Amino acid sequence: MGTEPDGTRGTARVRPGTPLADAHAAFCSHVSKGDSGRHRGEVERVVGDFVDRAADRGVEAVADLDVAALEAYAAHLSWRAWAREESPDSGITGRTARQYYALVRSFCTYLLERDALETNPAKSAVATEALPDPSVGVRGDEREQFWSADTRERIVRWMDWRAEDALDRGWMDPERATRDRALVAVLAYSGARGAELFRDPQNDRRTGLRWRHVDLEEGTLRVYGKPQEWQRTPLLAPGVERLRAHRRRQDPPSEEWPVFPTSHLPSLYSVVREADGVDAEPTKGTVWDLLRDHDLVPPALTTAGARRLLKEFSAESGITEDGEPLLPHGARRGLGDELYDTSAELAQEVLRHRSVETTHRSYRDEDLARLRDAAEDAIDG
Repeated sequence: MGTEPDGTRGTARVRPGTPLADAHAAFCSHVSKGDSGRHRGEVERVVGDFVDRAADRGVEAVADLDVAALEAYAAHLSWRAWAREESPDSGITGRTARQYYALVRSFCTYLLERDALETNPAKSAVATEALPDPSVGVRGDEREQFWSADTRERIVRWMDWRAEDALDRGWMDPERATRDRALVAVLAYSGARGAELFRDPQNDRRTGLRWRHVDLEEGTLRVYGKPQEWQRTPLLAPGVERLRAHRRRQDPPSEEWPVFPTSHLPSLYSVVREADGVDAEPTKGTVWDLLRDHDLVPPALTTAGARRLLKEFSAESGITEDGEPLLPHGARRGLGDELYDTSAELAQEVLRHRSVETTHRSYRDEDLARLRDAAEDAIDG
């Protein structure tokens, strides 16, 4: 056998002759201690894929791991990233490729620390140079963006003007105008992710924020968070004010109605047509009348639809961030950046990061820049 008990319950000693699959199992057991299970699942999947690929190259035992095996894996990750560059619906981003490689590198470090390897082949320059740049395969709407405080205030104020002008002049449906204004305000003042507010057609659990998830008196939203569990997130006063106006205008017939319904007519009529015993003739009123009359719930705006809307608002208003159209996640990042400047713990709580270390990783570069400026001011007297 390649593994033997080492005197520690639930672990095994890994040696150079240990089959790579057994070493992988020992590593998964090691990382699961004190972990929620999500990280272990990622390790099992990613490092397991590496182990399978290494086996295809004849790597059977730990001692067989060499730079060539890691270089081949890095090249495979690079190929997947460039596949995404060609087609957004395939492959992985360069950033994800490097995250996968980091998990495999930690596996090799685990083996090195147990004297099963003499050196860490994953740290070889030959292997790491085969990795793709983090930006490969990253679409424009995935790039990091931070709304500044000035950007947030300007786009919220512009949406106020847009809604008021639409109501005064009648060039837009009032319900649509207040929905758009509330959409921007909730993004700007909640710190919620777009996937928590809008519908994801690829995920049945993410159907969009519903009115039953909103507590305007308490100023909170209940969202299906990144950890795949329900969480409460605060909505600051400017967001509550505009969301309240939107609810009055929308007057949802039930708490199941989405806060931000789609305006895509084919999608709305599809709900009517699929309902039993409902005549979808347009002569019987608008599609909204049909939905209300027959107690039908419209679909929520999709995440892609929200991104398109925000880009339209950015183009109409001329308000951008560093010359780039505004992106939903930029609102969350910008709010978090301001909160981090006050307190890392406050930013962690509002953004619902699992630990403050996650918050530090997200905003440390910006915080170091502020510290540098403060230090220079102090030295200059």
